[in-house]
Amino acid sequence: PPRTGSTLLRVMLAGHPGLFAPPELNLLLFSTLQERKEILAGGAASHLQGTVRAVRQIRGCGIEEAEQLISRYENEGMTIQEFYGKMQEWLGDRLLVDKSPGYAMNAPAMKRVESYFKEPYYIHLLRHPYGMINSYLEARLDLLIGQQMSDVFSLNRQEIAEMTWTVNVKNILSVLETVPQDRQLTVKFEDMVNQPGDTARAICTFLNLEYNPGMIAPYQDTDQRMTDGLHDA
Repeated sequence: PPRTGSTLLRVMLAGHPGLFAPPELNLLLFSTLQERKEILAGGAASHLQGTVRAVRQIRGCGIEEAEQLISRYENEGMTIQEFYGKMQEWLGDRLLVDKSPGYAMNAPAMKRVESYFKEPYYIHLLRHPYGMINSYLEARLDLLIGQQMSDVFSLNRQEIAEMTWTVNVKNILSVLETVPQDRQLTVKFEDMVNQPGDTARAICTFLNLEYNPGMIAPYQDTDQRMTDGLHDA
């Protein structure tokens, strides 16, 4: 769910040379890149930036070149699965990580992972509901879903935060019920913050990777971790 610490986890994963963990790709919700472009238009266009940042990083090119390449794929009708495959082809042996909290609101979209990839791994980041809800309230995250959504549900900010945690976690657990236990790992936000080394080692063991101490040094190699803005890169 949002406000669970997924960005911190992403930055931790991006510190391992065997992983590629870009900002939100927001791909699974769509069938093709063109459909994604059409739906994420106007005020939602910022959700397209993660793929631009990812392509720029993998290809070692400029923003304009990355945007042009994605635009070409959109015009060619490239499917989301094909685009994942293209990125993994560029990455070689490195594992691609897709950290997009928006998926948790859409169980059918998450289930596409099993058909798109061969034996994918799942990391379920779980935060105590009080912590997530309080963070949600402080960030006033309900404003991102628009007043119309608030009106439809007739809920206040507190209630929307509670509903978000409940629905997201329920969806995630429903998807994980269909995934073999050896391909899923639950990471608690509180453990990640208080014992980052232990958490990083557990993740590496889960992914069959050697532990790398760079994972718990989030302020090192900021370009590799893609913690800067798209146009600051």
